[in-house]
Amino acid sequence: MLTVFIEYKLDPEKRTQGMLLLRDMAARMESMGARQYRTWEGLDQPGLFVEAFDVETAQQYEQIKEMRLADRDFCNCVSGEGKLHVWAFRPAEL
Repeated sequence: MLTVFIEYKLDPEKRTQGMLLLRDMAARMESMGARQYRTWEGLDQPGLFVEAFDVETAQQYEQIKEMRLADRDFCNCVSGEGKLHVWAFRPAEL
């Protein structure tokens, strides 16, 4: 099991469009194998968002990452070029 985090800041001028696109994000992610999809907005930094979800395999993670980075409609709502960050974490073996 991997936990995936996606972090970005919405451009204030494109917030409405970004929020509209986020409405369907849970369904899109779940159709690609994501589980327990959640979205948070920063309390101290309004406009800063973090999405989190779990996937079973690295292949699912890579497919979702590729799709999200290629999603021009959503990426155009993010402040700064290349500022949509996607990371996967696995449980630490301590």
